[in-house]
Amino acid sequence: MSRLADYFRQVSRATPVIFWFLTLALATIALLRVVYHDGTTALTCLNAFSRYIYLPAYAILAYALSKRLAWLAIVNAFIISCHIYWLVPDFLPDRRFESPAASSSVTESTSQTSRVRILFANVYYLNPAFDAFLHEIDEANPDIVLLAEFPWTWREPFRDSPMMAKYHYGHGYKPWRFEQVVVYSRLPLRIESERTITDRVVEFLDIAVGAQTLHLISLHAPRPTYFRDDDYAGYWQELTPLILQSPQPLVVIGDYNATQNSRVYKELKHSGLRSAHEDRGRGYAVTWPNGTLPIPPIRIDQAFLSPDVACHGIAEGVGTNSDHKPLILDVEIAGPQ
Repeated sequence: MSRLADYFRQVSRATPVIFWFLTLALATIALLRVVYHDGTTALTCLNAFSRYIYLPAYAILAYALSKRLAWLAIVNAFIISCHIYWLVPDFLPDRRFESPAASSSVTESTSQTSRVRILFANVYYLNPAFDAFLHEIDEANPDIVLLAEFPWTWREPFRDSPMMAKYHYGHGYKPWRFEQVVVYSRLPLRIESERTITDRVVEFLDIAVGAQTLHLISLHAPRPTYFRDDDYAGYWQELTPLILQSPQPLVVIGDYNATQNSRVYKELKHSGLRSAHEDRGRGYAVTWPNGTLPIPPIRIDQAFLSPDVACHGIAEGVGTNSDHKPLILDVEIAGPQ
């Protein structure tokens, strides 16, 4: 009995030291996010899981209050304040660019010709379940289908599927590279171009939506890793100015490999674009790893919209056998160009 009592006394003495160590680590991560946001690959990965990594601060604050450890409580209260501040946009609709004129032009439109449904999915290059994805596309009935990591073995099943026969436009049936996002569209493509950035091919599409043109950029960004082939920072350094210089109305959709806690996301948001998820008050939604890894889920698939694109909805699909959930995005050009 005395040994057990000694053990608990030792744990009791060690607890404040352990909690201070965790507190200083979390405070350092939070401070670096403010002054050196995503300054290294490790920080980018830590920030991606901001929803989860600061949770210990809540337990430590409760402990500090119960033990009347003032400074431990103060520092953890600061960490929690930062955490809540960073989480709030996940739950509040982004209304920065709303205007009565834009809202009126959308709601008064009786024609559906200016509405577009876009399905984007990173299907995973070793995925054998093409039939499940064909079924999911059929259920969603999108106007535009964008598929990253499209396996070569899917080419013939997609070509032969009666359901895909309505998608007359795009390069899904033409020669393409693995790094490309494969495009299937039932809306005419006025311009279809691409640009290789690092080792990834970015799609630039001008889509005929009635008498108007919707400009769409679809991408599959490198991962923030230390592997030489994953030039995450270089990719976004080159692509971000191209996005900001693109004509509007604009949709930028794809596998960003970046969450709402990334510097990339922050730069796009502050540039005048808005996240479709935040527009709908669904910033908390997740897309990866879709149950394939024993880690907490996050959202690395994103859709950004210019102010003149109204978002009617964004949802996540199933994504059978993929580590990503598809995005199903409904938009409308909010009035004439």
